[in-house]
Amino acid sequence: MELAIADLDATAIYKLMVGSIQPRPIAWVCTRNEHGVLNLAPFSFFTLVSVNPPIVAFAPLRKPDGSEKDTVLNLETCPEFTLNIVSHAVVEKMNQTSAPLARGDSEIGYAGLSTTPALTVQPPRIAEALIHFECRLREIQRFGDEPMAGRLVLGDIVHVQVADPLYDEGRILADKLDAVGRMAGNTYSTTRDTFDIERPG
Repeated sequence: MELAIADLDATAIYKLMVGSIQPRPIAWVCTRNEHGVLNLAPFSFFTLVSVNPPIVAFAPLRKPDGSEKDTVLNLETCPEFTLNIVSHAVVEKMNQTSAPLARGDSEIGYAGLSTTPALTVQPPRIAEALIHFECRLREIQRFGDEPMAGRLVLGDIVHVQVADPLYDEGRILADKLDAVGRMAGNTYSTTRDTFDIERPG
């Protein structure tokens, strides 16, 4: 099947991309608005882009009606966030935080979650998560203003908190983290079925 991007609409491109690029890790991002109201949202367009300095990236899309997501609006007034890693034990609550709430309504209470203060940024950590990155906004790159146009959010990691049972001499124990990834549609994956391959050389 040969598919020319110019012949596809945004919905068709979205389905093609999320069906091809999987599994995708999930950034569970907590921000606050100018009134101190917290927003929590999951983003599966997420990765690490630099180690020295340590920088994470996630990419919110504009809503189907073309409006901006609360996460981006909040970062414009409070340029800090916590990025919480999603484990299997909290995947249902994570899914609840994707509900289309009105601006100013917090997903944290809606999903029955709790928070703990961050050490270096204003938005708190999600207490139920096992790993937290405290980040300061580096920049937001914008790729247009049409519905589903992306924003690339780059954040400098300034502090990391890892639950003690996961941390072993500088390494994260993947089986104890039990992270989940996003597939297409309503499907998710786990990291429980893994295998090793030695690198050449």
